[in-house]
Amino acid sequence: MGFKDKLKEQLKGKLSSEELSLLPRGFQTLGKIIILKLNPRLKEREKEIGSACLKLFPSIKSIFINRGKIVGTFREPEKIEWIAGENTPIVRHKEHDVIYQFDITKIMFSKGNLNERKFLATLVMNGEVIVDMFAGIGYFSLPIAKHSNVERIYSIELNPVSYKYLEENIKLNHLEKKILPINGDCKVEVAKLSKSGVRADRIIMGVFPAPKEYIKDALSLVKDKGTMVHYEGVIEKDNFISLFEEFKEIALNEGYKCELNSHRFVKSYGPNLYHIVLDIFILKI
Repeated sequence: MGFKDKLKEQLKGKLSSEELSLLPRGFQTLGKIIILKLNPRLKEREKEIGSACLKLFPSIKSIFINRGKIVGTFREPEKIEWIAGENTPIVRHKEHDVIYQFDITKIMFSKGNLNERKFLATLVMNGEVIVDMFAGIGYFSLPIAKHSNVERIYSIELNPVSYKYLEENIKLNHLEKKILPINGDCKVEVAKLSKSGVRADRIIMGVFPAPKEYIKDALSLVKDKGTMVHYEGVIEKDNFISLFEEFKEIALNEGYKCELNSHRFVKSYGPNLYHIVLDIFILKI
């Protein structure tokens, strides 16, 4: 029996047959919190639905409703509200032996990126120097540091709220010797790293939309022997070559050649739209 059917059983006699038909088929779990998306026509029934979820899942402590989208420069949740259980939005979510602590009302966390967070760590070789641009709360930095023998990860994050949790998560996972958190704009901080002599084996550019305006800055960190860049974007199906060509054109203008090593479809992002990662190897001409 699926989640919707179980929820219907809990709410039979409390909701009308029409309301029961509008119940969600699924939910997101982060730590001991469930986040639901509900049909607006169920707004007056949210408390009953939240209480029913708590009965279905005794280990869950809180139920929240996601009423909006991811918005703004810092890609924050538009509106997530508490409806049942403990009114505590701070969560500790464990994934691949990594603990992520954050406030679900202020920080985006996509479980659809779970496989990419795990996979990226498997690509890292011993002794690598990595620059994680747009590091957030440590989405990629933490699993890489946890599961590989890196020399150093420079994790850059502008959003002060995300940066606070990045610092906390580094400590929670005892990764202070591997990750150096940096609070600031990537354009400014990458330039500082480059001027100080830092060169990266791997650069992570994991942000939407594809950070085209930061490609030139990232190139200043390329090693003489070459650097791998993980470049993300949203494309129409099978249109990943255009995303690579955009990157390649900018790199060529700066005196670098590029090779598309591989690409991965991470998840669906909308009708005929897909979240993709390009692995691009860069070498100075």
